Amino acid sequence: MRKWLILLVLLLSPAFAQSVQVTAGSPFGINAGVRFPLVPFLVDGRVYGGANLFTSGPASLGGGADVLVSVPLTDLYAGAGLFYASGTTVSLVAQGSSSGGLGARGVVGTYLNVGLPLIGFFVEVHPMLFFGGSSTFGLGAAVGVNIGF
Repeated sequence: MRKWLILLVLLLSPAFAQSVQVTAGSPFGINAGVRFPLVPFLVDGRVYGGANLFTSGPASLGGGADVLVSVPLTDLYAGAGLFYASGTTVSLVAQGSSSGGLGARGVVGTYLNVGLPLIGFFVEVHPMLFFGGSSTFGLGAAVGVNIGF
């Protein structure tokens, strides 16, 4: 059921999106999603899906959602979200369970000023908490491209 819900959100989200984002890094290695306004210029939502192709076993698939708050008059933003993985996630400190499961993550990021219209580059840091038999803390990071407003 959770996989179908994630798929439904990912399929319907482009209709409301203000931008498309592609990232390399945590939680899944290669991630793609959409970002949409919840409160214009202040609070955004983001849904994403991805695949961890860097594991020694089968690829791990997953998806998640974040709520992001922009810091006014800066390129900084912060937020939190939940994700679900079918296998191992990408993390610098500790890996998620090899059998997958639910996790929570914080997001602290900033846009890099490159001056290109409708294209932005960003860097994020993700403290993550993996739920399961024993909760594990992880730390991840990602770099990405934002196409749109």
